[in-house]
Amino acid sequence: MILLRKIYPLLFLAVLWSCVARAQPDSIPVNNDNALLLHSKMLNEPRSIWVHLPAAYNSTKKPYPVLYLLDGEGHFKYVSGLVDYLSGYDRNRIPEMIVIAIPNIDRGRDLTPVQLFNGKTDRTGTSNTDGGHQFLQFIQNELIPYVDTNYRTAPYRILAGHSLAGLFSLYTKVTNPDLFNATILMSPAIGMDGGNTKILDDFKSFLKSHQDLSDKFFISIGNENTRAVDSIVEQLRMFAPESMDWEFKKYEAENHFSVTYKSMFDALKFICKNWFIDNYATANMTYDEIRSHFDKLSEEFGYTMVPREDFMNNYGYKQLRSNNIDAAIEIFKQNIKNYPGSWNAYDSMGEAYMKKGKRQLAIDHYEKSISLNPDNKGGKEMLKKLKANSQD
Repeated sequence: MILLRKIYPLLFLAVLWSCVARAQPDSIPVNNDNALLLHSKMLNEPRSIWVHLPAAYNSTKKPYPVLYLLDGEGHFKYVSGLVDYLSGYDRNRIPEMIVIAIPNIDRGRDLTPVQLFNGKTDRTGTSNTDGGHQFLQFIQNELIPYVDTNYRTAPYRILAGHSLAGLFSLYTKVTNPDLFNATILMSPAIGMDGGNTKILDDFKSFLKSHQDLSDKFFISIGNENTRAVDSIVEQLRMFAPESMDWEFKKYEAENHFSVTYKSMFDALKFICKNWFIDNYATANMTYDEIRSHFDKLSEEFGYTMVPREDFMNNYGYKQLRSNNIDAAIEIFKQNIKNYPGSWNAYDSMGEAYMKKGKRQLAIDHYEKSISLNPDNKGGKEMLKKLKANSQD
């Protein structure tokens, strides 16, 4: 069974997590986000999941790519903010995304693919460190299907992991290469895997046998022991197919723990490097050029991608101010199609029709805008003027 709750009061948060058998974080760090409690059959325990949705999620029907974040309690707050920042109108470096964070219960158990004791392979079976396979089954067979069923997800998934979670992310790529379209490894603790050898050998064999890979792969390291990461990078240089897009970053000024913020910033921009379009240069672009840009992105990401609402709205107003009224109307129509729940999209269309002299169409769109947002004072004033003029 799966239980979904929207978490607001801290008291209710405490009650929710008190039901979990082993220690989990006692609060979600961002009050407006969601917390789920999934009763996992794979792990035989309840797992809390944190969800961050784009600001425009409820005003659109479009799907969103999903970023799955391991060590969720340590990274959820700043990564959610970073996603919102980079996808904002002024930056426009990445598409808006859903962030799914997985807080830990037993980190050593879940994130290690082999049994370890003091960093070495444990063949006695006494340590609790070989749950990586079961944890991956939980993600693949329970978490992802639940997220895809209950949220508007696009068929594009990113997995991000730091340190031991970076090891798990590499293990996931090797054992289930089609589960995620992009993988982010931040200072992966490859040394935990029985002295480096096994996962590195597995990755080398994986690259040699998968010459049709077309996904994105980002790996970073701070100012620390780089032997294992150097080996991964060398394998990528030697064996990665040309169709696999990968990048390596070394941050000399960061240690193992501080490397994550810069890594996530650069990784997201790398994965979405073709997304950028300068919002302030669109006045010189035709609508066909903008549509072509997003058609290419749709082909790259494997689903229909559309511009942000505010991007199209501002582009439409640039055309309106230049007296290209028909072009503005076409742009606002597309914005309404993409964001049918947006009062502002209808308000903008009302203004365009008013300028075109289409009074009844302007009235219809202002009325629709006000029905979606009764506090739209500007729309009410324009509607009053339009109706008064129609009676003259």
